[in-house]
Amino acid sequence: MAISGYDKHQFGHRLNEVLFASQPIQSREHLFGREQELDRIEKALFASGRHIFIYGDRGVGKSSLAATAANQYQSSDAEYIDIGCSPDATLKSIVANIAYQAIDASRLRKTKITASIGLEFRYLKAALASETTQSNLHDEIVSLADAVEVLREAASLHSDQPIVVLDEFDRITAPEERAAFADLLKHMGDKKVPLKLIFTGVGKSLDELLGAHQSAIRQLEGIELPKLSWDARWDIVIKAASSFNVSVDKEIYIRIAAVCDGYPYYAHFITEKMLWCAFDDPKLVTQIEWDHYHTGLRVAIESISAELKRPYQEAVNKRSSEYEEVLWATADSEYLDRFMKAMFSSYEYIMKQRRDSTVLTYEKFCARVRKFRDKKFGAILVNDPGNPGLYTYREKMQRGYVRMQAEAHGIELAGEKIEQTVKQTMRVPSSLSKGYYGSKPPPGIHWGRERRNGDESSND
Repeated sequence: MAISGYDKHQFGHRLNEVLFASQPIQSREHLFGREQELDRIEKALFASGRHIFIYGDRGVGKSSLAATAANQYQSSDAEYIDIGCSPDATLKSIVANIAYQAIDASRLRKTKITASIGLEFRYLKAALASETTQSNLHDEIVSLADAVEVLREAASLHSDQPIVVLDEFDRITAPEERAAFADLLKHMGDKKVPLKLIFTGVGKSLDELLGAHQSAIRQLEGIELPKLSWDARWDIVIKAASSFNVSVDKEIYIRIAAVCDGYPYYAHFITEKMLWCAFDDPKLVTQIEWDHYHTGLRVAIESISAELKRPYQEAVNKRSSEYEEVLWATADSEYLDRFMKAMFSSYEYIMKQRRDSTVLTYEKFCARVRKFRDKKFGAILVNDPGNPGLYTYREKMQRGYVRMQAEAHGIELAGEKIEQTVKQTMRVPSSLSKGYYGSKPPPGIHWGRERRNGDESSND
């Protein structure tokens, strides 16, 4: 076989143990670049009545951080409770779901469930005896006080140190239902319910997700999750390949780090497809080659979800190539929000690599960029409400797909040929709205909003 020591089934199973494009990471060993956030969560959970809310852009790894933190906190006598929120979810339905998962966990430990039935349970006694259903319990939760008592009983049934992950909390569409959880947290703290909650949600602030309930602030540790740092991105690639005793050329893992745009999903997905290409190589592979990378990237683009493909296709399909070149220019920067002039400087850089294409004037370029705000052009871009002159992506994760497409067409959006570099560990201040938090990009990577006079490291 191309990668020594593995047949197809062994390779596939092992690949699923080191790369996580389709499921949350659950162990610290594979969660790169989140040490600080894990440490904050661990310390916060020591506080009585304190819960966690992880928020940020879609695709930055909130579910993986929550799952890993929950696994660290949960006592060994049970698995942590995992609740996926849905648009029609309510506080009552989620509390009932938590209770029934706690009961199911108890049933796995027969001595505990038998002893529990004899105890004084107001809400869960019938459920313990299998005489009621989850919907029945939902109907019994009439008030917030009922919900708190159900959670208290569920905690006593579940384990010595129980914790619940409420994933994708933002999917609950009713604002009043989301806001009700702020009151629930306060009452849980007041009543000293021994159950911890970890929320995850797409959003820019806790107020946006929970509503402006100041009373809940002291019960919550807010973790705003940025994109992955550069060193964490390429660590995903290097460590996965090394699991098969395969090395990766420095320029290749830096290219993946640049193309994935700081989203762990893309780093895991591209690396997975690249390693499969290496496995399918008829020659024995001990080092990833450029052919493996380019083929893997193309397969990743073909395999990516329709949700990410559709806006790009609407923007460029059945249109001249100039639209695609303009769209690539919007994604050429570490900054997530950019002025038109800055994007045009990126466009000029791209067109130096597209010698057979006609270069648009600045006025025509601006007209094309503005069209990307329209629904029939994918509605990819929006203006910053605070500064209409700034453009950003409506769905930040979409930028990574645009970068993948540019790379597949031979356009290196992150800069010209990357020179020899060493791993950087310097931390630089920034925010989600401005760029990245994490290690400084390697030499040769365009860092500023605007390219100036061929200097790829200049800043605005």
